[in-house]
Amino acid sequence: MSEETVYVTRSVDLPVPAREVWADIGGFQDIAEWHPAIVRSRPERAADLEYRHLTAADGAEFTEQLLDRGGHYYRYRINSSPLPVDHYESTFEVDSAGAGSRVTWSSSFTPTAPGAQEKVADIYEAGLGALRERFA
Repeated sequence: MSEETVYVTRSVDLPVPAREVWADIGGFQDIAEWHPAIVRSRPERAADLEYRHLTAADGAEFTEQLLDRGGHYYRYRINSSPLPVDHYESTFEVDSAGAGSRVTWSSSFTPTAPGAQEKVADIYEAGLGALRERFA
């Protein structure tokens, strides 16, 4: 595979104000509450660092590290996962959009196998689709 960095971005518009959406789903550990593929998020703190250990419905395990958070966003990296990616960093954010909000999930990474971009996009689309239903 090429060492080229690729980017994936997906968004969904919701008819709910950004502050309400963020209050419901904006915690770094909250993903298991709204993403249909994640059944468990176990928090861990080490020194000043925050991690989440995710378990997917298919048994896959992910370890992710919070890098930054503010207002209505957080940025994280994958430390270990079954995804065919290296150097994965992602931002999850909620912004105002008219009377509602826009949730955007974006990342950059180096694919380690064909189809990596599609796998990441599928994860984002499943989660954002669940948010569309949750806030409809």
